[in-house]
Amino acid sequence: MLPRIIHPEQLQGYRFNEQDHCRLALLSTPADGDDDRAGREAMSLFVEIHDPCDRVPLHCHHHSAEFYFVLRGSVLFHIEDRSITACTGDFVAVPADAAHDFENPGPERLYLLTVLNHDEGFSELLKNGIPTDLEPEDLEVLRNL
Repeated sequence: MLPRIIHPEQLQGYRFNEQDHCRLALLSTPADGDDDRAGREAMSLFVEIHDPCDRVPLHCHHHSAEFYFVLRGSVLFHIEDRSITACTGDFVAVPADAAHDFENPGPERLYLLTVLNHDEGFSELLKNGIPTDLEPEDLEVLRNL
């Protein structure tokens, strides 16, 4: 892999569907060659942007742990039978196979840096979603972290 830099204005946001308000911008995918493991076993790294009151539905990643670093805002995680509130600067780890969802209680937008330690086709699923430009406010936040 060659060294590279990605500036905020180069990020492409995606939504999974028309009803989805969350925007995700891929930073590193198995296709980028950033991980020596092949394909679905490689990790993916992305930024998530959630408006106040956004909620990610209950789901799990069967072969992948998921790691979140809260860049800005607060987030309420529901992981199995636990609830965890995390705020700017906090790190949350969700084990593989753990059913989880999360929501942005507001009042500001939530920005997460998220890692799936095994992509499991997630980045390709996202790329097949709806391209959505990041808003000027999002770019400003990312530039000033």
